[in-house]
Parts: sequence; C-alpha cells; structure tokens
Amino acid sequence: MKKIEWNNKYTTIAVYVFLVVAACLLFKAGVEQFDVIWGWFQKIIGYLFPFIYGFVLAYLLSPLVRRIEKPLKNNTQLRPKARRGIAMACAYLLVVIIIGVFGMVVGPVLAESTAQLVGNVSFYSKKINELINQLISYIPDESISQEVQAALTQVFEVLYAFISSFLTQVVSIATKVVSSVIEVVMGIIISIYMLGDKERLIAQTKKVFSALLPERAYRQVIRVAHDSNQKFSGFITGKIVDSTIIGLLCAVGMLIFRMPFVALVSLIVGITNVIPYFGPIIGAVPGVILVLIGGDLMQALFFAIFVLALQQFDGNILGPAILGQSTGLSAMWVVFAILLFGGLYGFVGMIIGVPLLAVIFGVLRSIIDAILRKKGMSTDSRDYASDQHPVQ
Repeated sequence: MKKIEWNNKYTTIAVYVFLVVAACLLFKAGVEQFDVIWGWFQKIIGYLFPFIYGFVLAYLLSPLVRRIEKPLKNNTQLRPKARRGIAMACAYLLVVIIIGVFGMVVGPVLAESTAQLVGNVSFYSKKINELINQLISYIPDESISQEVQAALTQVFEVLYAFISSFLTQVVSIATKVVSSVIEVVMGIIISIYMLGDKERLIAQTKKVFSALLPERAYRQVIRVAHDSNQKFSGFITGKIVDSTIIGLLCAVGMLIFRMPFVALVSLIVGITNVIPYFGPIIGAVPGVILVLIGGDLMQALFFAIFVLALQQFDGNILGPAILGQSTGLSAMWVVFAILLFGGLYGFVGMIIGVPLLAVIFGVLRSIIDAILRKKGMSTDSRDYASDQHPVQ
C-alpha cells in the first residue's frame, strides 16, 4: 500500500477541500437544527448556573480578600493557605453581616410597604381619580378640560399598569430567588474553591494559552485580559459602592421630609442607579409615582426635585470620585451599550453592557493601533480629522 505524501500539493488541496465541505455541512446542519442546538445550549448553561454564581461571587469578593490578606503577610508564622483561609472567612463573614443587617433593618419595612401598596389598590385608584379631577378644576374651558381629563386618564392608566407589572415582576423575581436557593448555595461553595485556589486556576489558564498561541499573541492576550479585568472590576465594584451611597442618601432625605414608602423607593433608586446614564431616570419615575400614590402632589413634586439634585450630585461629584474614567466611553457609546446589551440580556445587560463594551473597544483599539503602527501611520484619531472638522 502506497504511503500518503502529506507534503504533496494535491494532498494538501484535497485536505483543504474536505475541511471546507465538512465545515459547510456542519454549518448547514447547525442552521437546520438551530432550535435543537440552542435548546441544548440553554440546558447546559442551566446546569452551569452554580459555576456562574460562584465565579461572579469569587470575582466580586477577590479584591476584599486581597485587602484583608495583605496585612496578614507580615505574620511569618502563618502559612499562605492559613492567611488565605482567614481572609476568606473574614470576607464571607462581612458579607453575611451586611446582608443580615440589611435584612433585619430594611426587610420588614420593605415587606410592609409592598403589602400596603398591594393591599390598597382600590384606595389608590380612587385617589388617582380625585387627583385628575383636582387638576381638571384648574382648567376653565369645559371642552378643553374634557380632552385633558381623557388624556390624563390614559396617562394614569399606563402608569398604573406599569406599577402592576413592576410588582408582578418583583414577586416573580422573589419566587425565582427562593427556587434557586440550592444553586446559590452551590455557587457559594464553588466560589470558596475558586478564591482558595485562584492563583493555580490563573496559572493553568495562562499555561493553556501559552501552549496554544504564539508568544507574541499570548502576551497580547494576557495584556488585554489584565486591562479588561481592571476596567470591569473597577467599574462594577465602584458602581455598587456608588449606588449603595445614593440609596442611603435617598432614604435619609425621604425620612427627613416624611415621605411614604421610604424603603421601597430608596431600594428602587439604589438598584437602578447601577445602570449608567438611564439609571437615574428609570429609578425616579416609579419613585415619583409611589410618592404620589402614598402622599400628595406636592410631595411627589418635591421628591422629583430631590432625586434630580441627588443624581446631579452623583453624576458630577460622587460618581467621578469613585469611578473616575473607568470606562473611557463617550456618552453616545454608553447609550449604545445600554440599549444593545439591555435588549439582549435585560437588567443584567444594562449593568454589564458599559464595561463589556469598554473591554471590546479596548481590544479593537489595540488591534487597529498595531495595524497602523505596522503601516507606519499615526494612532492618534485627531490626526485623521480634516481642517474643516477638527476633533475638539
């Protein structure tokens, strides 16, 4: 039997043809069986949710563990594993204390506010009608007042439907959280393993990339991964701290001015503040509606002014102080990221969309700059602007 000459030109062509045909057949099968493949993919992701929870928790706690572990390194009597174990125990204990205090302080008040809001639906409906009539009374022309009344009725019906939908989603989310307790517990256990052995996991990942990629490409991947981690972790951690402060300030302000639904509204404002750019608007709208329902028109107006002032403080002073220029994206690309990833992945997409797009832009920027440098061209965008339209 004649031995195959792999270096032969025709053999190489035949192998390439075979690979192209096989790839086309696989692509055709993938398109035809897309629903089946997608179903299997979702099933696999469902099985891996504990690992996803564990990775996210380990990723968020890693900076805290590192800070706690740093002063322990001066103690030479402690072995590295003992130092890591003490740091992890302190980090998890701190998280448990924060969650426990939050649950004991905010939980009962939040549950009472939600129960009051749901239980008094008929009362609030009557109050909305009274509010509409009150607004109509200020309009002297009867024909115009009837048109305004119809328009206001439609507006309040839409707002009422929004509140009902929001409460339904809250209940649905709570149900899913309760049903996912086992996955969360497994995620916590996995995060402990990840944090305890993160250096080994990182080294193994680098080993795989080093084996599969050329040295130059490997160094580029490591550099991009490092920059991406800096941007992503800095943005997420900073946003959580920033939103917590804004939520607390909102609660303090509402308590001082004796507004209704303090816990519920402050929680909404704090959570939605995590979303860049649109977060303040998303949080202010249901907040104003809830204050209007539980209080009066003047309180709702005052709350709107208060939230506007609070968000100005956050956008111009607190946010830049905590986050700095962590993403480097312009306002246009921030909106683009929120719309795109929010449409794809919902609320979570709105949160991770901005740092994720910043990471993608960072990778593309490094690739484009490398190509331009190879061509001997400038990497500064301002050098490509015309004299009629200079970059400011």
